[in-house]
Amino acid sequence: MAKILPKDEEMFQQIAREHIYVDPVLWTIIYGYIGDCIISINLLVRYFADSNRPVPKEEAQKIIGYTKRMVEIIKKLTQPDLIKDNEPDPLLQIVKKEDLKLDPVTDELFGNFVRNDIYMIELIVGDYIDPLDTREGIIVERAQKILEHTHSTTRFMDRLREATSRKEVS
Repeated sequence: MAKILPKDEEMFQQIAREHIYVDPVLWTIIYGYIGDCIISINLLVRYFADSNRPVPKEEAQKIIGYTKRMVEIIKKLTQPDLIKDNEPDPLLQIVKKEDLKLDPVTDELFGNFVRNDIYMIELIVGDYIDPLDTREGIIVERAQKILEHTHSTTRFMDRLREATSRKEVS
């Protein structure tokens, strides 16, 4: 889990000081696409962890699918020019058309937390899905680590949304 460092706290203060604002379309995408993937991972892993069973390799493959989707969305939010002209998703079309993206401060904070938690989830899962690995699946202790990363991501996204949802008062 990414931890909030003094530098990160300074960035949150900068957001408040400069009234940095993230367009609601971006938050809709973040929660709708990244948040939903995090929730799906959480539910999938919790189902097995709560019954003290390993997460089967087939289910672990689904987690990798979710992490790839999140990474894809983050890239599009960071670089709207990567969105194709024939993009079928209307929200991503708006991002491309209006060149919406996270400001540098928000993007850096987002990177320090969400990208790192996604990466850690991928590392944990990747260790268990190797076809040559003889283990049954992701052991409960490691599944708990995945859950910690999903909780960390959710808490962080909520804090960042609250910090960046205020419009500058004139």
